[in-house]
Amino acid sequence: MPDAGNHGVLVIGAGSIGARHARNLRTIGVKHIAICDPDAERRISIAQEMSCDDYATIEQAFKDDRITVAAVCSPTKFHVSQAIAAAAQGKHLFIEKPLSHTADGLDDLQRIVKENHLTCMIGCNMRFHFGPATVKRLLEEGKIGTPTYAEVYTGSYLPDWRPKTDYRRSYSADPAQGGAILDCIHEIDLALWYLGEAKLTECSLRQADSLGIPVEGTADLKLHHASGASSNVHLSFMEKEYKRYCIIKGTEGTLSWDIHKKTVEVQDTSGQVQESVPEPAGYDINQMYIDELQHFLACIASGVVPMGNLTEGVRVLSIALQARKNINH
Repeated sequence: MPDAGNHGVLVIGAGSIGARHARNLRTIGVKHIAICDPDAERRISIAQEMSCDDYATIEQAFKDDRITVAAVCSPTKFHVSQAIAAAAQGKHLFIEKPLSHTADGLDDLQRIVKENHLTCMIGCNMRFHFGPATVKRLLEEGKIGTPTYAEVYTGSYLPDWRPKTDYRRSYSADPAQGGAILDCIHEIDLALWYLGEAKLTECSLRQADSLGIPVEGTADLKLHHASGASSNVHLSFMEKEYKRYCIIKGTEGTLSWDIHKKTVEVQDTSGQVQESVPEPAGYDINQMYIDELQHFLACIASGVVPMGNLTEGVRVLSIALQARKNINH
């Protein structure tokens, strides 16, 4: 891949995902990294670990002309305003999922990105995980013919996500920007990645009352794709047993992946396994985060539109926002 050292990256947000990206950027050879976060203790801790600059505001950070890229890893409600500010300064954008919690500002962001000829990618790292990436490859190879139906499922338990913090005080518990639909948006992204553009036809929600937070904890979405296929997407952070899988049926067979089985299987129409692709031995989950950053930087160098580009991100968010309208209705 091109020399990552050519870029200076400002990581906006020094939480867990910002810290992960900062460390991975160093791993892949980015020499100039800066951290921006209003929380002095948090940003200084990461900056000292990384031996890099730190800033309280993005305005201060953008005075450093070595910065060519902004990685927006702040709470969701700040994503679009910070991305617009960075794009206006001519910075390429890596925006953590979800793109936003509303549609406000998206038209302006798309316009500025286009006018300034910037690369913009939404950080949907599950596209780079062995399982979903292999499913996508086998779909494109025509292993099951024309896809007709998919079930895409994720179920986990919010209190276990960050055991050292109080989940009730996290942005996940904030009615404005939290809830299972936005937090678990990866699976909406995967459904569209597998089967193409779609419209939401039905959505049922369950509030997270048992967790004591005023957001939806479970959502079941039905999508109709422009290809003619349909999909069911299950999103939940109220399930103590972690599950993540997909099943895709086609005219000539079925594709399946389960994060626990660590294998992607192709079955024929009679249910016989025709191909089994195992996860590589010793697979490190952090590799998908490294791979997405390498892909992003390579796209900047080549001018190729990245996977999970801004247009795709807007489509995914549109479905999520339509689903969220069902809350309290």
